[in-house]
Amino acid sequence: MPAPPLPPVTRRLVGLLLMMSGVLLALGLLLKVYVAVVSWNATGQNYSFSILSVLLLGLLASGLLVRMGLRMRRGDDLSRRDPDTDGIL
Repeated sequence: MPAPPLPPVTRRLVGLLLMMSGVLLALGLLLKVYVAVVSWNATGQNYSFSILSVLLLGLLASGLLVRMGLRMRRGDDLSRRDPDTDGIL
């Protein structure tokens, strides 16, 4: 049995918190990438491919958090879409 939908005020608050967390995550990861680039230029030390790929995945996750927050604030719901449409979003 699915949980009842949240009230509109709560949905807007949760959406705002999701967007803020996504922006802060992106800011932190961008600063980490900046430090990596500066250290690579200064000392020649380079980050491994796995660390850089994790940073890029984190940036992707932050974008998804912001997108989820925007959708929650607007009240978009996938269940209200027409299932018979053939177009891709």
